[in-house]
Amino acid sequence: MRAALALAVLAAGLLPVPAVAQQAGTTPGARATVARLNEAILSLMREAAGREPARARLQRFLPVMLDTFDLEAALRVAAAPYFDQSAEPEKRQALDAFARRSAAQYVDRFDSYDGQRLEIVGERPAPRGMLLVDTDLMRAGKTPVRLSYLLRPEGDRWRILDVLAKGTVSQLATQRSEFQNTLRGGGLAALTRDLNSNADRILGGA
Repeated sequence: MRAALALAVLAAGLLPVPAVAQQAGTTPGARATVARLNEAILSLMREAAGREPARARLQRFLPVMLDTFDLEAALRVAAAPYFDQSAEPEKRQALDAFARRSAAQYVDRFDSYDGQRLEIVGERPAPRGMLLVDTDLMRAGKTPVRLSYLLRPEGDRWRILDVLAKGTVSQLATQRSEFQNTLRGGGLAALTRDLNSNADRILGGA
């Protein structure tokens, strides 16, 4: 799915319009958020190369994900309208499961290290006061892989709402499509169970 689909979901009013931060030139706060995530990803890769267990890597990576991503806003979009219609305890359980599954996916994807680098290469304005920060995953002898992070301002800081693989494929739009059958069949509680089960499978069930 394309970036335009994720942005169309946002524009449809599923999220409030954030306060617009100044975007003249570069935006140090947004770049700092992405730089912190990039360093955590590289640490995941190095730890995997050192054969650190997946669950230990997840425990180290999860706090960084919670700090750099706006997971509640992402789940509100991906699980709309069920998330907003649910009681607070159910929302909290779903958000915890979503964070755990999201972190487990990073542990699974970044599971080897061979001198790769992550380099921030630019930023672009996005609709509704948001910002896209482009990062290249540099691999020896191979074409760089582009990851574009969609960030929204939150007070005086920026947090990641979506990731566009190869600059176009929206993680948030993919999740929204993925979750709909489960939500229609069993609501937010069913999605919570699925997310936790999926995280367990990724981590090896241990």
